[in-house]
Amino acid sequence: MQDEIQGKVLTRGESGLIAGVCSGLADYYNVRKNGLRLAFVFTSLILVFPVLIYLVLWMILPKYPSTQAMARHLRRKAMAKKL
Repeated sequence: MQDEIQGKVLTRGESGLIAGVCSGLADYYNVRKNGLRLAFVFTSLILVFPVLIYLVLWMILPKYPSTQAMARHLRRKAMAKKL
C-alpha cells in the first residue's frame, strides 16, 4: 500500500545481474525477475532488437536508489493524491 501512495518510478533494480534493467522492469510490472531474464535471453538469441532496447534502457534509466529529484517527484505525487 505504501507503493500505491508514493507511486511507482521505473528505475534499474538493485539486484541486477548485468545492469539491473530486467530487475527494474520486473519490480515495476510485478513479474518474476528470472522469468523476464529468461524471456530476454531467448528473444535475444533470435532477434537483435531486445539487446538494443536493453542498452538504451541501461543508459536512460536512473540507478537504484532513486535520485533526490525523483524523491521530490514522488512526494509531490503523493501530496496531489491526498488533495
